[in-house]
Amino acid sequence: MRRDTRLEIITEAIERLIPGSTPAFLSVKVTETFPQATGPRENSWTGSPAALAEHVFTRLYGRPDTTPTASPLAQAEDAKRRRDIVGEVGALVAAGTDLESAPWYPVRPGDLVHVHYEAAGQASAFGETYIVGPEDGGLMGMKLLAHTLPDAPKNGGGMAGWFAVEAADCPIYELWFEAGPHRLTIVRDGQVVHDGGRRARGDAAARVLFEAERHATTMREVQRYLERGEPELALARLQSGQPLPPCGAPGVTPEQPDCPRPRGHRPPCSDNPDYVTPPHECPALPEELYAVLSVGPKRTTISFEGLYADKDAALDIASGWDQRAEAERRGGQGVPDYVFVDLPAPGGPSLAVVAPMPVMPDPRAEEEWAAEGMATALGPEDYADDYPDVDE
Repeated sequence: MRRDTRLEIITEAIERLIPGSTPAFLSVKVTETFPQATGPRENSWTGSPAALAEHVFTRLYGRPDTTPTASPLAQAEDAKRRRDIVGEVGALVAAGTDLESAPWYPVRPGDLVHVHYEAAGQASAFGETYIVGPEDGGLMGMKLLAHTLPDAPKNGGGMAGWFAVEAADCPIYELWFEAGPHRLTIVRDGQVVHDGGRRARGDAAARVLFEAERHATTMREVQRYLERGEPELALARLQSGQPLPPCGAPGVTPEQPDCPRPRGHRPPCSDNPDYVTPPHECPALPEELYAVLSVGPKRTTISFEGLYADKDAALDIASGWDQRAEAERRGGQGVPDYVFVDLPAPGGPSLAVVAPMPVMPDPRAEEEWAAEGMATALGPEDYADDYPDVDE
């Protein structure tokens, strides 16, 4: 059974009810007495202090954690020897799920990872401490900082430094499976985020705390991307649940570093990690457009042929309907800006009109602009200091 300090405290408190007692010789008896005319009747329970402590612990915290202290790889190998394929696969899958669902996962550059090895045979117990650091391409490495293995160099040697990693997505993956989560202690920003010696899975309060911290970090980065005008990065950050790795696109020249902008950014790449691609701006409408309309030979049909920003282009479209004769252009009485194009045709002359159409502003936008101006306009009280009382 995994050691739990709470269970140990309860057991010790029961054992110390008799000062100086020997725990191996202790037993606990609980008696219920019913007074009766013929004599008292009793119901009793007798057990060891450890059994009573486990009963109290279960009522307070649930059943004690009896997770095996063997590593996931050792559990899988043990199941394999028993020819238990379901147990073999289940041990590995459960370990992977525990790792990826941990509130502190994934590890980050700067995390300290300590692994403790128990004494085995003639080998004494020792420990190793690794540090996680960034590598190229958004990967991470893990280097040995120190160890307590006797007769081995501090920077690694023999068994020391066996789990050092140069570049990987998850540098503690092998350590988690081969050494086991119960042997690991992970420290982030001076706080223990995984205490394998006390609890491999973590309690509910710690899980809620780290999930809240992760959510807050995500929201801060999403807000920053939105404020910078990069909604696609904000969406990618929400979907990944993790900080976005750098783009990593090679520089244009050998001297230019790889693109450090977040992966998934809009073109172009840049050697400046804070560069922001300017937002798209739609072209502004011209002040005036030219509409081309045609009237059929019998003047019974009117067709709208299109809008054009250039007047000459509109005239070319209006004059090019009949390729067999020259079109005659003329102005209109009372509408000098209009151009009428007479086009001879076998069924009778047809007419095309080029009419200028000024682009009018949106009245709702004008109302909003006026309201904004009224809200920021200065009033007479703002000029009080400029007009002192002349009678004084």
